[in-house]
This record gives sequence, C-alpha cells and structure tokens, in this order.
Amino acid sequence: MQRHGFIKEQPDIKHLILFCLSLLPFAVKESDLLEVVFIDDGFGYFEYSAAFQDLVKARHIAVVDAGPEKEYLITPRGKELLDMLERDLRQSVRDRAEAAAIGLVRKIRRNSTITTTHVENPDQTYTVTLRISEPDGQTVAAVDMTVFTQRQCSLLEDKFRRNAELIYKKMIEFLLSEPEDGGDSTNANA
Repeated sequence: MQRHGFIKEQPDIKHLILFCLSLLPFAVKESDLLEVVFIDDGFGYFEYSAAFQDLVKARHIAVVDAGPEKEYLITPRGKELLDMLERDLRQSVRDRAEAAAIGLVRKIRRNSTITTTHVENPDQTYTVTLRISEPDGQTVAAVDMTVFTQRQCSLLEDKFRRNAELIYKKMIEFLLSEPEDGGDSTNANA
C-alpha cells in the first residue's frame, strides 16, 4: 500500500514523536499521543510502535506509571536530540502537530474537570454523582441521582461526560427562568 505523507522513515517518525511530546505540557497516555502523532499519512501504527519503543529504550522518552495506564513524556536527553533536529520537520507537519497538540491539551483539561461515579445502595438502587469542577478542584456543579440499573448509571455518566457544559447551561437556564404559567410550579397541585 502506497502511503502519501512526508514522514516515512524511522528517523523522521522518531523526530515527529519527540516533537509532538515536546508540545505537551504534561505526561500523556500513548493513546492520547497517537492523536497528535498521526497527522501525516506517510506511516502506520507498526512503524510508529517500533520508533516509539526505540525512543523509550534509548531514554529519549520517560515512562511514568500513573495508575492503570502508563504515561509518557520527553526527557532532557530527548529534548537535546530534538534541538539538534529542530528544522528537519516540514513546517506543514509542524503546524498540524501543534494544532493537534492544542486540541489534545484542551480535551485532557476538560475531561479532568468532569467526574462521574456511581455506588450501589443497600436497596439495590444506584446513586450516580455527576460533577463539574474548576481546575483547582472546587465544585462548580454536582448532581446526585438515584437510578435502578447499572445500565442507567453508564448511560447517565456517558451522556454527562460528552455534554457536561450544555447540561450545566440548561440547568442554570431552567432554574433561573420564570414558570411559564406565571405561578409557582412547586404548588401546582395545591
């Protein structure tokens, strides 16, 4: 299969990986790094994987054990190598990598402010907690809901993670709006 891209050889792939890692302000999972690295169609996953492993073995990339999934960051040794190769990447590849890195950082920061959990209650129901926090950890909004199945827990958590800002906005709009009939909706049946 013919690949159409600028990055095709192992040294170029390694250079691109190091360049992408240098753009990220914190350690990232390999799956996140892939989002930034695969901006050029000249190579595939197997070429990437071989280059990535070589960089880890050569200590140009550090492995950070951060829970269930390892995270990676560029080492000072990797930065030195990158500095020597600074202008070898085409500007168009550098621009696409920078745009992809900005998008990834936004996504990771957003996801770090949104948490969802659930616990099973003694009566076999579940309490789902949906929370949006400031980057410093201060809660912006949190909702606890009781549901009846784990499937409902998963659906609520997934939908909240994907739409947290919209849900927050709609909650605020609803809570600050006047009832449509002009009366107090809490006493509708009184």
